[in-house]
Amino acid sequence: MKPHNRLAVIALAISTSLSGLATPLVADEAAKEQTGYTIGLSMYSLRQLFRDGSLKPLDYPAFAKKTFGITEIDIWDGGFPEDKRNDLEFYKELKKRSDAAGTHIFLVMAGAVDATGETPEQRKKGGDAHRKYVDHAAILGSKFVRVFLKAPEGGKRKVAIAHSIEALTPLADYAREKGVMLVIEPGASKWARNGHFLAALAKTMDHPACRLMPDFGKLADPYCGTVAMLPYSESVSAKSWGFDEEGNEKSLSYFRLIRSLHDVHYNKIVSIEYEGEKLDPVAGVKATQKLLQRMNKK
Repeated sequence: MKPHNRLAVIALAISTSLSGLATPLVADEAAKEQTGYTIGLSMYSLRQLFRDGSLKPLDYPAFAKKTFGITEIDIWDGGFPEDKRNDLEFYKELKKRSDAAGTHIFLVMAGAVDATGETPEQRKKGGDAHRKYVDHAAILGSKFVRVFLKAPEGGKRKVAIAHSIEALTPLADYAREKGVMLVIEPGASKWARNGHFLAALAKTMDHPACRLMPDFGKLADPYCGTVAMLPYSESVSAKSWGFDEEGNEKSLSYFRLIRSLHDVHYNKIVSIEYEGEKLDPVAGVKATQKLLQRMNKK
């Protein structure tokens, strides 16, 4: 082979090798730009259907997939028959139904962790009362258990944070053992409707199995509160009540809220939680879904 031909072959080989190395990097950057959030569904959105008996809890996963094309769903035991809410066999069957439908139950809803007890032991009991939800999540293969926080009122923020940590830490330790994570949603107390308080709590607690879950409709200031919570958040609840002629939520600026998610490259689950009355549950979920899809492209 002539020298100049040999050099050409070597140059081509180097070029090909470098392009092969560069391609994944370019692909990763492109994927990062294109990746938005995943739209999930809160079972609570369909509460009317469960209450009137038109939708059975075990049929919920297939209904979510068929009706909305949504595969990431949460569960709310208020939609279950009372005699099934602590029936582990029922949760095993629900897991089978979800797997068969091609859905994933990513979150289990629980109630409020009570951190208002007068002693550390009482505050610990406030968290331990929710262990059963962690057990349910473990059976379902769910990553998260949503809790509210009933933080003590009337005192200093530092005290409210300290007492909340005493209530949450044993439960978070238990969740970690089960491969589950707690996410705190605003609500249940004045402090817990303050996004900056919840962010300070998460930062101070610094527990790998306890994070946050902004809810657009439960924060005293939904915009600043969401921004404050996002660095510590693993999921988001997209509350909705009603829509204008252009499909925008009338009570909240979804443009501002979703922009705050895009600003931090949030690419986890945004779960639809429709609570309106003008539209029926299915229409309300679809309207919220359409809005979230539109905002996800901006």
